[in-house]
Amino acid sequence: MQPPPPPPPLCGVRVLDLTRLLPGPYATWLLASMGAEVIKIEDTVVGDYARNLPPMLGDVSTMFHVMNRGKRSLAIDLKSERGRELLLQLVARTDVVMEQFRPGVMSRLGLSFEALRAANEKIILCSLTGYGQTGPLADQAGHDLNYQALAGTLWMEGEAGRGPAVPGVPTADIYGAMAAVNSVLGAPLRREREGQGAWLDIAITDVVAAVGAPLLAGWTQEGDSAPGRGTGTLNGGLAQYSTYETSDGEYLAVAALEPKFFARFAELVGHPEWMQVLPLPGPHQEPLRESVAAVVAARTRAQWQEVLEGVDCCVTAVLDPAEAGRHPHFAARGLGGAAPKGQGTACWVEHPLGAASAASAPLQGQHSDAILEELGIDAEAAALLRRAGVIL
Repeated sequence: MQPPPPPPPLCGVRVLDLTRLLPGPYATWLLASMGAEVIKIEDTVVGDYARNLPPMLGDVSTMFHVMNRGKRSLAIDLKSERGRELLLQLVARTDVVMEQFRPGVMSRLGLSFEALRAANEKIILCSLTGYGQTGPLADQAGHDLNYQALAGTLWMEGEAGRGPAVPGVPTADIYGAMAAVNSVLGAPLRREREGQGAWLDIAITDVVAAVGAPLLAGWTQEGDSAPGRGTGTLNGGLAQYSTYETSDGEYLAVAALEPKFFARFAELVGHPEWMQVLPLPGPHQEPLRESVAAVVAARTRAQWQEVLEGVDCCVTAVLDPAEAGRHPHFAARGLGGAAPKGQGTACWVEHPLGAASAASAPLQGQHSDAILEELGIDAEAAALLRRAGVIL
């Protein structure tokens, strides 16, 4: 008889999530997936407006549903003195506070790190912003595209001879969220050593610039002579590492960088002469690219999938999101996510850090009364706070 599985690693950890839209909620989704209790703090007016961004899944958007399942929502007016007091009462029973306001907003609300630490000396405050708490751009607004533009990574996106392409996934936001999670997971080690909390300053632009550093450093070394957009080893300059259209308008991703893999593909399709082309960027790549394109265009994607079945050559059919979400590989690894029964056809791949909650995403302020009750505030007192506009 096997022992029961251990509890999730963050079981018993409480997180107050003051964020909205994508980066912060993505980070707290990962923390919740690892077992943390996440209380979503929303304002009493619009709350997290990602909740209403189409396409919808029942009462909330698909994006909101995926990232906020299992979280509890407390809608509270943090601009009111009583609302601030309530939040500090929660902080006293909390391990982590996640916020993504512009620098200075928390202080203006009376919720600076010093104020939080006065309520709980071991509190971990993670401030996730576009440009950080310091520096000449700290106070500027921004979104994923701005962060990538400043970091130099956007410049490398797209095809040769064209302008930068808008990424299909806002990777700067997501990289920033993951960096925030890493920092939050590491902070307790310092807390154990020093007996006090920490203020974590995570700038999304810093993170995405560092993510691109190993590749961008090469370009800055060679300057104008370096491969540019769509012409480098990993961004379109190699025929051995590119995408090709099939006869039915679908695509294959050929990523056979190592000669042994490209040799298997070349042998499979009867073109051993392809191996005479060195896997280096340059004009010599164009005839090979044209030849590979012609071969790929001779079959449908389904035919290629049949031909490639079991062949280890780093050539993969490009799946659409629905096909990826339902792929048997992810299902076999227990990562298949799907809309609640009767609420639609949405599907996705769960994060491998841990099992997501089966609960629905919360309505704005859905758990306000229950959370206040945990603070010793009874229903009558909660009703008074609601009439005063302190909670929703």
